[in-house]
Amino acid sequence: MLSSRKLRPFALLPAAALLAVALLAPSANAANIPPLSSSGQYRALVQFVDKLHGLAYTPTTASQKAGFDGQLDNKHEAAVNKSTALFNRAKKVAKAEADRAFKAGVKTIRTTEAGELAALRKQYDTRTDQAANNYQAELGKIEDEFDDRVATLRKEIKRLRNQKANAKSEVQKTLDQEAIDRRIDRITGDRKLEQEEIADLKVGYRKEKETIRAAKASATQLVQQDDDTAVERLRNDHNRIYNARIRTLQSKRANQLNDLEVKLDAGRAAIERIPVSS
Repeated sequence: MLSSRKLRPFALLPAAALLAVALLAPSANAANIPPLSSSGQYRALVQFVDKLHGLAYTPTTASQKAGFDGQLDNKHEAAVNKSTALFNRAKKVAKAEADRAFKAGVKTIRTTEAGELAALRKQYDTRTDQAANNYQAELGKIEDEFDDRVATLRKEIKRLRNQKANAKSEVQKTLDQEAIDRRIDRITGDRKLEQEEIADLKVGYRKEKETIRAAKASATQLVQQDDDTAVERLRNDHNRIYNARIRTLQSKRANQLNDLEVKLDAGRAAIERIPVSS
């Protein structure tokens, strides 16, 4: 019988590898997501902070300083919103790639399962056919054996009847008739024995078919259970790797937000240094 336990690792490895590559390796879709530093919002904030540093010793009115504060907050908020948008976009791409890889992995496992089940069906169909062939062969042997016995007995009966017809004495005729009766009884007994042997053969054949069907069902269940286990393992790997990817994205966004906060503080410090004209 095919060993599904031996085949499971080979079914799982390509799927798991496919999932890992799709999640951990840079993809075309991931490459299409630009870094925050290349966005217009980020560059606008950086340029505005530089401008504020350039105005650090240039007198200005209180209303202008208040305007600088408002502009700085707006540009900082725009950069934060852009960071959030890029993060959400990256999450969607990671989710789509993970799901696509998971589905491909499941397909690999199920395709392997289908191949194994087909091989099992072929194997047990062959065993069923062999059992049927053996049954027919044994049935033919029994029928031929008893047909030969009966044919021999009938020839002897025919010979004895001719012999009886030509017998000269009543004693001989009586002996011949007794011999004929014994052979007739033997024919009846042989036919009864033949039916008993055929009945026993049928019982054995039926039990063999039931055993084959039970073994087939058990092997099929084992393959399906092993494949379900492989899919569950793949699902766990999917979640683990996807969550690791999300943690990486979250860490990256935290760094971006910290960078934006530093630039906001730098801008505010520059505004504080701008003197107010009298």
